[in-house]
Amino acid sequence: MKNLADSFLSHLRQSELKLAKAILRWKAQKEGQPLPEAEELDAAASRILDQAREIARKRGKNLYEILKEEAQELFNSRSS
Repeated sequence: MKNLADSFLSHLRQSELKLAKAILRWKAQKEGQPLPEAEELDAAASRILDQAREIARKRGKNLYEILKEEAQELFNSRSS
C-alpha cells in the first residue's frame, strides 16, 4: 500500500511540475523573454511549487485550490 501511495504522490508531483513549467514558459513568452534552459526551468518550477505548498499551508488551503484560483485569474486576464 505504501508503494502505491508513493507512486501516486510521485505522479502528482510530476504533474504539478509540468504545470509550473508551462506557466513559466507562458510568462516568458508573454514578456518577450527568451525561454530558460531546461535545467533552469526545472529548478525554477521546483522552487515555485515548494513556495506554493508553503503558501497553501499558511492559508489553510490545498495546492489545487490555490492553483485553481490563480488559473481563473490568468484566464480572466487573457480574455480582457
